[in-house]
Amino acid sequence: MNYRIYAEVWYLDILTDKKWECLVCGDYEVIMPIPLQSKFGIRFVLQPIFCQQLGVFYKDEISEELFSKFEAKLHKYRVRNYCFNEENTERFNPKGKKKTNHVLDLNLPYEQLRKNYNRNRRRKLIPMPDFYVLKLSDTSDDFIRLFKEEYPDLMSDKWADKLQLIMKKAFEQNIGYQCRVEGDNQLIAGLFYIKTHRRIFQLGAARDKNISDIGFFTIIIDYTINLFSNSKDYKFDFEGSSVPGVALFNESFGAEKKYFTYYQSPIFNFLKT
Repeated sequence: MNYRIYAEVWYLDILTDKKWECLVCGDYEVIMPIPLQSKFGIRFVLQPIFCQQLGVFYKDEISEELFSKFEAKLHKYRVRNYCFNEENTERFNPKGKKKTNHVLDLNLPYEQLRKNYNRNRRRKLIPMPDFYVLKLSDTSDDFIRLFKEEYPDLMSDKWADKLQLIMKKAFEQNIGYQCRVEGDNQLIAGLFYIKTHRRIFQLGAARDKNISDIGFFTIIIDYTINLFSNSKDYKFDFEGSSVPGVALFNESFGAEKKYFTYYQSPIFNFLKT
């Protein structure tokens, strides 16, 4: 009922190097993936990059009592950080801090969705010069290369390489989607999504900062919203942000705030002080 790509076996295998466990109730009717890391021989729970929400997933609604049992099991681990999904947060209010995601329902015609953009975002939607081309692509090499070149402080090459593995696996399964702007057959800007189970997850972005920005990401997101508009029960998942500028950008498309829960064991809170 509360599906997220982050809980798929292949996805977790890539991000954790297969270092994860899963708490299971019944014949997998209810599950809770637990990503693990170890340092100096000490094992702890650590939510990896590109994995915004985990928590308890279920085929049918579950009781508060059952959810509490899963939550209690998690608290027995050393948890550096772990995120419960939006549905868990809304219904069961697990222990932890609330964090923000941004989600846009796509069950309206494009014209109506566009009217819900704020005025500044609509102003940014100017026609691109003819020497730029907007296209779909299932390649990842130039995307990852640009990502590494332009965002070296954002994450290590290790995590960029993991994103490439995710892209390749998603393209193989026909759930990967990359929309990009090219000029002279060179990648200028691109966004990578996974589209599955009535949700479009925005997972990666890259832009050539040497090229004057005419609102490339705005153009790409608008194109994607147009492409998948009027899709019943589909949601565009921006993945949210605690960075104010990014949050305002997401909300300018009419995205709604949704909240998920970030939990950390008290021992890690103590070590930070």
